[in-house]
Amino acid sequence: MRYHGAGMSSPRRSSTTLSAYRRLRQWYLRPLGQLLADREQQALHEFLPTLFGYHLLVVDPPWERLALEGSRIRHRVLMRGEPDADAGLLGTPEALPVSTDSVDMLILPHVLELADNPHEVLREADRCLIPEGHLAVLGFNPLSCWGVWRVLARRRGRLPWSARFISVSRLKDWLALLGFDTLAVRPVLFRPPLQRQGALERLAWLERLGRRGWPLGAGAYLLLARKRVVGLTPLRPRWRPRRRLLGSGIANPSPRGYGRGA
Repeated sequence: MRYHGAGMSSPRRSSTTLSAYRRLRQWYLRPLGQLLADREQQALHEFLPTLFGYHLLVVDPPWERLALEGSRIRHRVLMRGEPDADAGLLGTPEALPVSTDSVDMLILPHVLELADNPHEVLREADRCLIPEGHLAVLGFNPLSCWGVWRVLARRRGRLPWSARFISVSRLKDWLALLGFDTLAVRPVLFRPPLQRQGALERLAWLERLGRRGWPLGAGAYLLLARKRVVGLTPLRPRWRPRRRLLGSGIANPSPRGYGRGA
């Protein structure tokens, strides 16, 4: 799927950070990464058909293929930290190149774990989301066997094990301080971090066991949160003009459903 947006950039990421994103994308091409990508997008698809709005922004996903066809938000924009043929925006998670109160849904797939300042990323999410806008965060679970393997393998400097794993409880606390309500948490992938395809297939039964007996033991998770509305907000008329995603131009949905920038 291709996404398009207006050309607007923000401060570039450091070469070290860009290298980390590239290495994580390479890891997702391996058997375990491909399985995780499939399960993470399945978890997203559980919520996408229930959420509405004008603009959906995905920040630097590590997946080889980005499938958001189930979303009811027709204008979907992909942002990367370096030029990419499929990306509509170029920028950094700490300084999103979009207008304040303009995004209806923001997806951060393992962005916090690679960010130099995850708190700043969340503050930017708060700035760009509309009141009652939705934030989806995908992360690795430090309290699982994946977290144990991270402790053993992190000195090798390999991703994702050298990344910062953030627990669900800590992420909930951070979001609550910013005024977000956590709506749901979905565990993702209960199989151990093995790279052999045959072993992963033979351990498929762990998915059923984990969901029933130990949901906190999944290797990754999806957290869905909503930006809280503070105080009383007057009802907006149904005929209100469409919000601008970018300060210098409107990214209007095309008949095919993908926004193209002005």
